[in-house]
Amino acid sequence: MTTLNLSEKCSKHFIYADLILCGETQEKTQLANLPKQSLTIEAIQELAVTILDPVVEHFGEIKLTYGFCSSELLKVIKRKPIPNIAPQLDQHSGYELNSRNNPICKRTGFSCDFYSDHTDSLTIAKWIVRNLTFDRLYFYGSDRSIHISVAPEMHKAITLLIKYTNRRTIPRNISINKFLQL
Repeated sequence: MTTLNLSEKCSKHFIYADLILCGETQEKTQLANLPKQSLTIEAIQELAVTILDPVVEHFGEIKLTYGFCSSELLKVIKRKPIPNIAPQLDQHSGYELNSRNNPICKRTGFSCDFYSDHTDSLTIAKWIVRNLTFDRLYFYGSDRSIHISVAPEMHKAITLLIKYTNRRTIPRNISINKFLQL
């Protein structure tokens, strides 16, 4: 088990608390929501340094909407009627383990969701795709948060998650070139 000081800086613009204590459910429940694996802490720092800091330096302040998800927080989230959550894929749990000592997420790395009050998400997402190395980017729309992750492989995979008229969201993988043409 790793001890973490939440007020410690993980990058130039962020402290660990910014990425661990963000999110509506965590805010409401006030769960400790602390990472236990040192690799998770390292991945949080990597995301903050290699993705979030450059975005802040280019676009200004951003709002984090969902960051780290411990196994305790995941139990609460799973009880809520939240569509389209996929903890086994979304990388919010980093390298954390479930009660059976298996990784919560099949993918390694770490992710967070964010938006800017000053710049639409499509502009930011295209800038990330052109200028930064990332693992996965989920794009929900210009007026919604961007989901971004880092991992050892850095696949630079982009998935569109657009709501259709029947309110279903169907993920669609898209190439970098096609995404930049949106």
